[in-house]
Amino acid sequence: MSAGGQLWVNGELVGADSLNDWRRGRSGIEAELADFLERWFDDTPTMELHTSGSTGKPKTIRAPKEAMRRSAELTLAAFGLQRGARVLLALPLRYIAGQMMVVRALVGGLHLLLREPSSLLPAEEEVAFAPLVPMQLYRTLQEPDGLERLNRVHTLLLGGGFADLPERAAGLRSRVFASYGMTETLSHIALRRLNGPEADAWYRPLPGVRVGRDAQGCLTVAAAHLGGSELVTHDVAELAPDGRFRILGRRDAVINSGGIKIQAEEVEQAIRALTGLACIAVPAPHPLLGQCVALLWEGSPADEARLLAATAQLPRYQRPRLLCRTDALPRTTSGKPARAEAARLMQREHGATSPFGAR
Repeated sequence: MSAGGQLWVNGELVGADSLNDWRRGRSGIEAELADFLERWFDDTPTMELHTSGSTGKPKTIRAPKEAMRRSAELTLAAFGLQRGARVLLALPLRYIAGQMMVVRALVGGLHLLLREPSSLLPAEEEVAFAPLVPMQLYRTLQEPDGLERLNRVHTLLLGGGFADLPERAAGLRSRVFASYGMTETLSHIALRRLNGPEADAWYRPLPGVRVGRDAQGCLTVAAAHLGGSELVTHDVAELAPDGRFRILGRRDAVINSGGIKIQAEEVEQAIRALTGLACIAVPAPHPLLGQCVALLWEGSPADEARLLAATAQLPRYQRPRLLCRTDALPRTTSGKPARAEAARLMQREHGATSPFGAR
């Protein structure tokens, strides 16, 4: 059977011929895996993927399976993952991070330990590699055996716009990396070490990846596994002479909160529909999530109770964790929200570096 044709998962070998038998009675993450494998094993040369909104509003794209295989090979080489290595997957399979872990296991002959997604790292045994979102790291560190759990993983890969390791992670023996990537790049295209003597504030592109900047200062990415075409991101970046880069902020209105991409316009529209109040949603630092939603709103103090009642009706991840009132919202000459000025107003009000109300 060709590379990517069978998979060791939780001690069982699953292939195209045995998938229907294996999936009987499965639920949760195992059922999601069966659905993914069914699409992977079919004769269609592409996979339908759903973007999270890093380069605009969420959309559906079709990615060549061969490009996904080549992306998997980059990761296998970058982390030195050998055939038979045990790797942990405790992320949802509807997003690229979880999906590419399956492809890496297929292509590299890895043994996939599949666990239901949880805010805690469910590593009961030694594994070579595991991707995490920031919330999993923070919640696990809060547990009495948190460091022990994390140290069972030789290499940890953190996504979701992760910044720096918290102080309580000082005892980590695991290699810890932050990743940069998105659905359109078929997972990460650059890595940076977060601990040890190789720790760095700058991302290093993987082999075959070339980065640059467009006229607005946004990062551009061209990669061999993507066919060489250039992708323009919405991340304002700084480039180093040796090819490394770092992200300075977002050009668009996406707020990356614990790996969940929140469209600021959706929050604003919901608030307007519930209250009639004008507002601008901007990202604010958060100690657990990296970023959270902060809301600059226009109105009188008497409107605050109505606004609070409205925010409580929003999905939990969209709820603003900081509210700041103003008599007049900053707007462009065409009447659009002036988001950069709104963010500056929030910083002047509450400090540029201190965390905004974590609740």
